[in-house]
Amino acid sequence: MYKCFLTKEEFDKKTFSGENYHHLCNVLRSKIDDEFLVGYDNFTYISKITSISKDKVCFEVIDKYSLETEFPFSITIAQGYPKGDKMEFIIQKLVELGCNEIIPVMMERSIVKLDEKKIKSKKERLEKIALEASMQSRRNNLTKVLDIKNLKDVDFSLYDRLIVAYEEDASDCKKNNLKDIIKGIKENERVLFLIGPEGGISPDEYRFLIDKGFISTNLGSRILRTETAPIYILSAINYERG
Repeated sequence: MYKCFLTKEEFDKKTFSGENYHHLCNVLRSKIDDEFLVGYDNFTYISKITSISKDKVCFEVIDKYSLETEFPFSITIAQGYPKGDKMEFIIQKLVELGCNEIIPVMMERSIVKLDEKKIKSKKERLEKIALEASMQSRRNNLTKVLDIKNLKDVDFSLYDRLIVAYEEDASDCKKNNLKDIIKGIKENERVLFLIGPEGGISPDEYRFLIDKGFISTNLGSRILRTETAPIYILSAINYERG
């Protein structure tokens, strides 16, 4: 059954257009009285089409239920921007694993350099991937992809806990153990994990992060690729708290 994610205005008015309209009516050829799913406000709503116009669908809610697809806390991954299409892969997998928010971050050792035009088109592409992955994995909430930012422009004050995965700590498995960090996350807390790009986190960036209130953790005794590290973190969270 098709699942879409709606804005508060669309849900309150019980009507929508745009991409959801196109997919439901033009791709799936849905008709009046056909049912579909709406993900909104941490619930899944069984809904039924009541009318279809040229560019708009009206619906009513039949029932709602929670599939328990979300953590009782919020996980944000700030990902150092990698080369190629790795960011697309990372976003797809993090959505499937329950990440709530993803911030693509340009860092000193990021190989890719994006101008303003590329940043806009790239963000649109990443948002589409997050939407498709949220639908495919039957998430109750849509994972947000925030604006692509430079590290020093990220507002870290929005989060309750700040953790950086620092490769220089890989040999010290007792330092701020990831398992203990995950076990200590409290309900409704907003937690941010920061991952460096392929070249890692520079010493200056590390000092900046520590000054901002980050604690450093290791991800085991081996150095992980930038695209492996966030998946490792979300997998560990699912194992310990999922």
